[in-house]
Amino acid sequence: MTAKQVLKECVLFSGLSDSELEKVAISAVEKQYEAGTTIFATGDNADELFVIQEGRVAVQMTLPKTGGQASRRITVDVVTKNEIAGWSAIVEPYKYTFTAVCMQKTVALSISGEKLRWLLRDNPKIGYDVMKGLARVIAAGLNDTRQVLISERLLASQE
Repeated sequence: MTAKQVLKECVLFSGLSDSELEKVAISAVEKQYEAGTTIFATGDNADELFVIQEGRVAVQMTLPKTGGQASRRITVDVVTKNEIAGWSAIVEPYKYTFTAVCMQKTVALSISGEKLRWLLRDNPKIGYDVMKGLARVIAAGLNDTRQVLISERLLASQE
């Protein structure tokens, strides 16, 4: 599958025309990761945005130490085919806010954050359409979080 085809199936880029997808695909490189590999970590410079082609990636956050317990990481999302990881690459301050760890062998399309940001700035229509896609991604994540919180509160009220 070509980079353009992969991008077209991703919600972030699905609103772009073929010629616009070509402009994004120019700065995309396919990368492969083994299970257990950390793709990026919280606080790292967000240099790349990843579109997952195959595999599963756990998006994790570190819980602070509490009452003598060591800090620990929890999985807050699992990213799979046609989904993105590392959208911090196009949102200031361009630092990853989570850690991404491969749950299995993963193939991802890596897009240079710097090149993508320049493309979005220089092509307002592309920028607008990609940001609409990003809003859909963020809204879906917030909805998932809301559902988890509601479920937890319902369980807690039944105890």
